[in-house]
This record gives sequence, C-alpha cells and structure tokens, in this order.
Amino acid sequence: MGIKPYILVLIIGALLFIDVYLLARYASWGCSLEELVPFATFLLVAEGLSVFSVIRFGQIINPFTIYSIFVYIAGFSFLMVSDRQMGYEWQFVLVLAFSVAFFIIGGLVSMKTFSFSLKNYIPPLSPRLSLAFLLLVFIAGIGVFIMEVGQLGYLPVLNLGNAAVYQDINENDVTPLHNFIVLNSVLPAMFYILYKKKTLRFWQFLALSFVCVFIILNFFSRQIIVLFFFSMLIAYSYYKTIPLLRLFSIGAACIVLFVILGQLRGGSAEDDKEMSVNEFLRDYGDITKPTNIIETYLSLYGAVNFSTGNEIVSTALRDDYVSYGAYSARPLITVLPIDKNAIYPPLYSSYTKIGTYMVDPFLDFRWFGVIVLNFLYGFLSMNAFKNYMSKNGEYYIVEWSLFIFCIFMSSFTNFYHMFFVAFFFIVNRIAIK
Repeated sequence: MGIKPYILVLIIGALLFIDVYLLARYASWGCSLEELVPFATFLLVAEGLSVFSVIRFGQIINPFTIYSIFVYIAGFSFLMVSDRQMGYEWQFVLVLAFSVAFFIIGGLVSMKTFSFSLKNYIPPLSPRLSLAFLLLVFIAGIGVFIMEVGQLGYLPVLNLGNAAVYQDINENDVTPLHNFIVLNSVLPAMFYILYKKKTLRFWQFLALSFVCVFIILNFFSRQIIVLFFFSMLIAYSYYKTIPLLRLFSIGAACIVLFVILGQLRGGSAEDDKEMSVNEFLRDYGDITKPTNIIETYLSLYGAVNFSTGNEIVSTALRDDYVSYGAYSARPLITVLPIDKNAIYPPLYSSYTKIGTYMVDPFLDFRWFGVIVLNFLYGFLSMNAFKNYMSKNGEYYIVEWSLFIFCIFMSSFTNFYHMFFVAFFFIVNRIAIK
C-alpha cells in the first residue's frame, strides 16, 4: 500500500495535533511533568511504530500496530488517573523500557531474516480427516459446555437480568477440559478454511459457527470474544481484502460489544441504572479525573494493571523470588498433577492479579528474561505475520491470529505461555495444512 507524500504529511500533522490536544487536556487535569513527559515519550513511540509499520507492510494489522496499543497504554499509565495507581519503582520502569525496546528489536530482526516454519514437524491430515478431527473436538466442546452449564444450573444468556451471573460463572468449578470450550473461539476460523477448501458447504460452516458463538457468549469472556473476532477477521482477509471503512466498522462494533459486556459483567443493581456506563466504571475504578469512556477503559483495563505489575516486581525483588523458567514452562506444568499454587505463588501471579505480560519474563530469569523473551515475542510474531502475508499456507491464519491475541492482551497478562494458546497451536497444526 503506497502512501502519497502529501497524505503522509496530513497523517503526521493530524497525529501531532492530537498529541498537543492530549497533553493540554491532561495538563489541565493537574498532571505533573513527571507524568506528562513519559506519557508523551511512549505516545510518540507508539505513533512512530504504527506509521512506520503501515508504510512498510501496507497492512494496518501487523505486529507493530497491535503492539503500539500496549505502548500507548504504558505511557497512559504514567498519568495518575485512578486512586488505584501508584508511582513506579525505577526497576519497573527499566522492565517496561527493555520490554518495549527488545520486542521491537526482535520484530525488526525478523523483518530482515528469512521466514521459518515448524509446521512440517507434524504431518497434516487429509481434508476429510481434518474435518473429522475438528468435528471431534467440536463435539467434545459441546459435551464440556453441557457439563459446566449443568453445574451452573442455568444458561447464562437466558439470565442477563441477573446481576450475579458473572460471579456465578467465575465461581463455577472448571477442569482442564474447559479448554475445549475456549477452543470454540477459533474453530469458526478453521471451519471457514475448510469451507474455502470446499470440504464444508457454506450452510454447514454457518451452522457450526453459530453453535460455537452461542457457546462462547455464554461465558461473557471478552478475551475469548476478542480471539474469535481476530481469528475470523484474519481468516476472511486471507482470501479477500477487507476495505478500510469496513475494517473500521468491525473495530467499532467490537468496541461497542466490549462496552456492553462490561456493563453486563458490572451488574444491574437498581442504584446503577441511573448512572451512565462511564460514570459507573469511573466509580468502580476509583477514577478521580474527568475521563471520557475511552480514557476510563484505558485506566480500568490498562493503566491500573501496570501499577499491579510494579507491585509484583517490587515484591519479587524484596523477597529475592526467581521462578527459573516456571512461567515460560506453564503449558507443560499446567497438565501435571501438582499443586499449581506451590509453583505459581498468588503473591507474584500476574495472571491472578492482572499485572501485564512483562512480569513473567522478569520473574523467570530477571533481566535476561526481559531481554531474551521479549526479543523472541517480537521475532516470532513478526515471523508468523510474514508467513501469513506470503500465503505460505492456511495454517498461518490461526497461528498469526493467536500472536495478535497475545500481543493485544499484553496490558492484561502474559498469554504467550498459557496452556490454551499452546493447545490451540497443536490443534491448528494437526487440522490445518
């Protein structure tokens, strides 16, 4: 996608105007220079990374544009918007700086090297066996869904007026088999691939996808729905270019759905009905500044997590806690019949506490982990993107989607080493050629 010079000048001019507006806005809130300077720094890095990557790849969705969202939220986290936030220790600031720097370096190195693939290490199935395998895991997901709904006692989507639905779902006991339910977030993309290969008919694809969507909607998990949207978007765009306007429309629809699910999860008490979504979330998140709905979400679901990450890093340094690779090996350790709290103490858990993806590499190997693992995250995600763009096989549709998901969720926790992500990689490798 070639961008004409005057359009590039207009884009840069618009971004600078927005930057000045944001700095003036946050200065009017009483934010100090100690808050505004790092915010402006990360803001410029995010914008520069996005503009460079869009020009370089001709694609709005690429590893650097997705990661720039995390970079921007990192800068926003320096603004003391909520009473839940705290000032950062210098060690955490270095963790943040090194994480961003080496993710970008890893991506840049991957851009300059040849693409590689591990897909040939597991022989692919024939189209009919692939369909049979996917139908098998699909049926397994339905079985686990029926079992968990039976434990819950009702279908969540039929009880939206019940403020305790989300709490009941969280308290409902689940087993590792729950991953077959989560798998429904990417199964529609795999079914779409089989439809394009003429292994499935269109109505069959729609019917299977409808069941998958029904299952994931019953758990009000925004991360699962995010993964569903990403995988379907990437699958569709593999075969047909999506117009820019339609792409923005899809993004807007996702944001609206995100807000609606947030309101449903927040409850529906009588006292809250007279409050707007923004007012409710500001009150819930102890936000003291006059934020709009976007800034409220950035604080509640982003900036606060960085303060949690700072707390975890500080506590680990104080206690001299090092996990020696336990978090990186989570996919293997998860399936072992051992006490997980002994391996992953809740005091240091970025997953339980929601402390951003940066914490786990630091806990595993300290500064070596921050540098090397972030380099690998950037390198491998860019490699998956290159294989996808080169159309080296439909296998890369789901692989690239999973990397998008992990990058996009960086402000929450580290999904690169989650068992269900590794599980999805394996299912994808077996089923898709």
